Amino acid sequence: MRIASLDFALVEQLIVLGAPPIAVAEARDWNKWVKEPPLPTGTIDLGTSFAPNIELLAALGPDLILTTDFVAMVEPRVSGIAPVERISIYSPGGSPLPKAVASMRHLGAILGLQNRVEAYLQETEAFFDACAERARPFCDKPILMLSFLDPRHARVYARPGLQQDVLDRIGLRNAWPNEGSYWGFGTVGIERLVEAGEAVAVTDYMPPDVRAVLETSPLWRSLPIRRAGGPIPILPPVLAFGGVPAARRWATLLLDALEERNP
Repeated sequence: MRIASLDFALVEQLIVLGAPPIAVAEARDWNKWVKEPPLPTGTIDLGTSFAPNIELLAALGPDLILTTDFVAMVEPRVSGIAPVERISIYSPGGSPLPKAVASMRHLGAILGLQNRVEAYLQETEAFFDACAERARPFCDKPILMLSFLDPRHARVYARPGLQQDVLDRIGLRNAWPNEGSYWGFGTVGIERLVEAGEAVAVTDYMPPDVRAVLETSPLWRSLPIRRAGGPIPILPPVLAFGGVPAARRWATLLLDALEERNP
């Protein structure tokens, strides 16, 4: 089946199932925000998810177009090209990882890949069990997971969210006491990071210019998360609002960072 997708989380799930889409919105940014699993060479970039190239999409002649609640406003423009299937992992109520599992099963049913889906999900449970063993040495101190917007503001990953689901699954604690949106984060000024105490902090995004400013900031250098452990680790690209593959990558990269910090 020739599939076009306007959502990265659904794309990564299709890739690990061995059924990658022919076209993806914002494919040019895949390596910046996702990296793994790799996007197959030759995948067509449809432009932005809110304004895909309709002429190109029509010329490709997909059998199915995947959307989410987030890009639902595009559906009237693309529904005349091919059937549209809306599959949302990020929506009010519940948390993302169970929804991602359900979305994989939904995709498997559409594509006739149910056995492949169940094998992948069974492998995922074993993977998380192994991660929980790796996490045991780090259970004594909570984890603060950040994504920097600028030198004064950061997203803090919180409940409910994919990052929180990963922490719960592998037995680690989140240092952030407040809930976020259904996307799984809250945006705060960096002065509020004092609320996390002497947590172990990691970030999935800190541009070099932001880091340069922060490392000369008395406020930043005085925060317990910075003072206790030096410059915080910056994780390789990992999809913040992803599906099951992203959850696995979050677990791997987080544990890699913790083990490097405390060999």
